[in-house]
Amino acid sequence: MQKIDKTDTLGKILSGRRFTVDYFQREYRWGQKQIDQMLSDFQNTFEEYYDPNDHDTPEEVAGYGFYYMGCIICTGGSVNKIIDGQQRLTSLTLLLIYLTNLQKELAVPEDEVVDLDSMIYAVHFGKKSFNIDVPERAKCMQALLQNDKNYVADNESSQNMLDRYEDIVECFPDELKGEALPFFIYWLIEKVLLLEIDTPSEDEAHTIFLTMNDRGLSLNSAEMMKAYVIQQVAEADRLDVNHQWQDNINKIKNASSYNSSGTVNTEDVEFISIWLRAKYAETLREGKRGAKDEDYELLGDKFHTWVRDKAKTKMGLVKSKDFRDFVWIEMTKVTNLYLRLKEYGTKLTPGYEEVFYNTNRDLTYQIMLTLAAVRNDDPEDVVKKKIQMTAKFVDDFASIRIFNFRKVNWNTNKYLLFRVMCDVRNQDCKTVGMVYVRALRRMDANLDGITKFSLNQFSGRYMLHLLARFTSHVNVLMGNPSHFDEYVDRQRKGNTYDIEHILPDKYEDYTEEFSDYEDFQSSRQYIGNLILLTRDKNRSYQAMKYSEKVQKYSGDNILAQALNPIAYQNNPQFLSNVVSRYGFEAIDQFKKQSIADRAEIYLKMASDIWNPTDIKDLAGGWSADEEKEFFKNTKGQEFTIGYADRSWPDALKYGFLSANIGGSGRYLYNVQAGDTVFCHIAGSGFVGIGECLATAVPMADFKVDVDGVSTPIASAPWESEDAKNKLDHKKEIFISVKWKKYVTDQVDGYWEKGMTSVPLVAYTLTDKTTYKKVKDHFCYKDEAQE
Repeated sequence: MQKIDKTDTLGKILSGRRFTVDYFQREYRWGQKQIDQMLSDFQNTFEEYYDPNDHDTPEEVAGYGFYYMGCIICTGGSVNKIIDGQQRLTSLTLLLIYLTNLQKELAVPEDEVVDLDSMIYAVHFGKKSFNIDVPERAKCMQALLQNDKNYVADNESSQNMLDRYEDIVECFPDELKGEALPFFIYWLIEKVLLLEIDTPSEDEAHTIFLTMNDRGLSLNSAEMMKAYVIQQVAEADRLDVNHQWQDNINKIKNASSYNSSGTVNTEDVEFISIWLRAKYAETLREGKRGAKDEDYELLGDKFHTWVRDKAKTKMGLVKSKDFRDFVWIEMTKVTNLYLRLKEYGTKLTPGYEEVFYNTNRDLTYQIMLTLAAVRNDDPEDVVKKKIQMTAKFVDDFASIRIFNFRKVNWNTNKYLLFRVMCDVRNQDCKTVGMVYVRALRRMDANLDGITKFSLNQFSGRYMLHLLARFTSHVNVLMGNPSHFDEYVDRQRKGNTYDIEHILPDKYEDYTEEFSDYEDFQSSRQYIGNLILLTRDKNRSYQAMKYSEKVQKYSGDNILAQALNPIAYQNNPQFLSNVVSRYGFEAIDQFKKQSIADRAEIYLKMASDIWNPTDIKDLAGGWSADEEKEFFKNTKGQEFTIGYADRSWPDALKYGFLSANIGGSGRYLYNVQAGDTVFCHIAGSGFVGIGECLATAVPMADFKVDVDGVSTPIASAPWESEDAKNKLDHKKEIFISVKWKKYVTDQVDGYWEKGMTSVPLVAYTLTDKTTYKKVKDHFCYKDEAQE
């Protein structure tokens, strides 16, 4: 867009200026949604002009287009009091601080750094003062500018600023962090426009503010769409349709926690945008220079125009009856479902726990995916399954990415998630389930990232949630309440929960365990060294040695108790449901290896918590042939199969691998037809590579060829009858395998230093180095290479 007359650039608005904020409107209230939208709008507008394959110097930005961000109302004078616009200016300042820190983090050469300091603060006689001068925020602003991780907010606005800064860290596009960064920064300060209205007095400023917000208010997109839709309805039905529309919108607005004091409640606009995107968006704007907005973008806050243009061609609204039913049936169904999901997101509800988990991590796109999947005529049992499957998919998808230090916001993953949304739209349960499982199987990351997952700037916002998930999972296995909602509630009265480092911060006591101080400190941040404790105990234990703390842990949650031998006495639920399943054991001396051991226990639990087979079960299951056809264009995964204490000669002879469904053997169900399996035998190494031909079945149902006759494996002659007899025929499960490369004697297995194995029966590795080494050793080539 061209420059709007009488507007100023962000650089001019903020550079060398000083603003104050009235005491009665000092609270900073932007949420994650507003930050995400701001960054998305900036990226989309910037990429209309920036060509990643054809750029030279930042001087080119002078020819880029502008972005208008609205107006601010201030009093005049040397110090400007902001009457309207402080939310935007504060958020923009947080972005400027982030960009300053990002340039340092990326080690941008000094002569290429874009200096933003004058837009953030000024220094007078050696004292720093921030351009947006609100005294109670000063410490927070300073902490963010210095990247101080130890700062603790002491007021509501400062805490929200910390949270929104973390949102910027999470949501800032990776595409803008490379060569595009200086171009983007110059565009931001020279091309983002604001209209500043200065008044001689505060009273006049408030008069203008009230006039703009309370009088002559123009219709929003929701109201304009309503006028159009009702106009298309037969006159006899218009009154009833209008009442139904208004009833739905009132429910949406009344359920909103949005503080509308002095601000128009736009929940109706957000709701309708999500609804229309979920049900009707077929195209998404491409991420390249000059790309135009498509369905998804046009169905943002200006959707009324799109509806007018596409009602007939894309929405199927032709006759007056269609428009009537669109409100009476579809809108009402979507309204109730939307509110239902909102409720589950605010209250931990049995059967819908994942909805709450996702809301706790601001994964709001679960609502859009659910609205897409549910049909207008779905009965309640189908609606329930689709809610559960969708929430489970989002939970699995996000958790796997988090454990591998990858962003989970919509904008980063929009191309994948948008395609998933289109693929599940109005489909039956089975198809919805297969779409979700297929998307998870196509991911290039896996849960094994847990073994290296640690507390840092990225993971800090998720670590409490994840530790709470593990703790509540064990609580439930023992027949106790989950308590997850208590663990993650930072606003609850009384004691909140904090992250406890099991290994005390006393390097001098562990010099023999760690190579140096840096190794000690980095190891302390690994998830295997972390548990939850109430804040008072977390602080009171800090100075204690492990031998003292472990005695105190016996009175804390079960994952803390598990470090103490007392937990293994007279505790049958813990022993039978948890210890036997995951291998917990008391730890007398907590060492470096203990951290790795605990991380592997977390990995085993994660494989149960975030298991895509649960989605298949919710969908009612599907056959191997159905899966093969549906997944035919999906590249098979690579699995390591731990084959312990069983007959390798018979596995080769009949083409199988097996495991007991107790412990981690149940993960064998995750291996699907077409997957590549790498058989690993502890103590021997890798002994074979093959292709899975059929998913796991109980031993009684697994048959092999014996002299041309299909014979149950239990009745077939084995090379080692003793090995067959040791199997529990009721609990052993088998997959069929076509062996392609192998050794006949397991003592000839392949292993070398630096390779990776995990104490599970079936798992995939995100880092493919081990698989590449095994393929090279066995001279194995994928079909695509042959």
